[in-house]
Amino acid sequence: MPLEGEYGGSQRLKFVSFGVADYDGLMRSLEDGYFLGKTVLVRLDLDVPVKEGLVIDDQRLRFGLSTINYLLNRKAKLILTGHLGRPSGRDEKLSLRPVFIHLSALLGRPIKFAQKPISPSTKQGITKLKEGEVIALENLRFEKGEEANSRTFARELADLAEAFVNESFGTSHRQSASTVAIGEFLPSYAGLRFEQEYKTLSSLAAHPARPYVVIIGGAKAADKMPAIFALLSRSDRILTGGAVANQLLSATGVDVGKSVVEEPLRDDALKLVRVSRGKIILPPDYVFSPERQILDLGSKTVELYGRHLNKARTVVWAGPLGRYEQAEYSRASRELAKLIASSSATSIAGGGDTIAMLKHFKLADKFSFLSGGGSAMLKLIAGEPLPAVRVLL
Repeated sequence: MPLEGEYGGSQRLKFVSFGVADYDGLMRSLEDGYFLGKTVLVRLDLDVPVKEGLVIDDQRLRFGLSTINYLLNRKAKLILTGHLGRPSGRDEKLSLRPVFIHLSALLGRPIKFAQKPISPSTKQGITKLKEGEVIALENLRFEKGEEANSRTFARELADLAEAFVNESFGTSHRQSASTVAIGEFLPSYAGLRFEQEYKTLSSLAAHPARPYVVIIGGAKAADKMPAIFALLSRSDRILTGGAVANQLLSATGVDVGKSVVEEPLRDDALKLVRVSRGKIILPPDYVFSPERQILDLGSKTVELYGRHLNKARTVVWAGPLGRYEQAEYSRASRELAKLIASSSATSIAGGGDTIAMLKHFKLADKFSFLSGGGSAMLKLIAGEPLPAVRVLL
């Protein structure tokens, strides 16, 4: 049934593009495809924060609007797909229904919703689509084959459509059936925003203005550690916060209280600090919660990081430095974001949490470019291959 609902969304953010001379130009773009009357499977980045059934930050959804409208203007029939969270099996709390309700309001048109991606009723609904109509599939991570990059599941998805468009740069570093294996079975193209992010970040990685400073915070230390290793040879300084800093501090023998530390990463973390030769900057002080968790960086760290950022000509930021939503733990993220926003440096921020943080401080439109992918962005600027990009070449 059509999804209905109308919720207010944030204003569009302003972006500037950089030179793309180093982009190889081989990625298949929408201009390379013919979509008139075609059924097109579109992979979106739908992993947005949802609270009590409402989307509370819709920037990732807005990133996909230009591609959706491009295809609808060419009278394509659209199948929208994506994921929310990290479910293990079906979990109604992570249903994409509220996300598609919000997206329906942004598009100003109804979206039909299929509770099961692969079923006779879903196939029948797709067969009945008229030109310019849209159907959405439930959270693909409810299906075992999605995160396993199953060719069987990818083939089942591919059988629903005639072409595939990837508009989820934020998941391009992962091996998923809906972004990688599916490329074996359908003509595949990069969405408008996907292509823009890839071009911009590739250009930055090739020729960053120096000094080049990277800020790495947030959660998911395991995802970011390989990129940090690779960035040692590409950047001038790496400033750390969040789970990444906790992991590195703990490995060097610092008492981080009850902060989350992943024991399997301890040896790699210690090796990373030792081989960095001073490029990785660890916080000299931090703010503990009453429960003895590090939730922000201290005043000495803000001053130290500020000195490095004042010299920078390129800044890349992935992950908040503390629990910025709470005023008492927001200082480091807020003060350093203000400093970057007021500087003349090229500034790039990536990942849903980082963008939400900048919007919280009303500074998002002061950054040069926002990327929907945190880990994907880091891997690309670190020179690591992105599996989902290969199928678009």
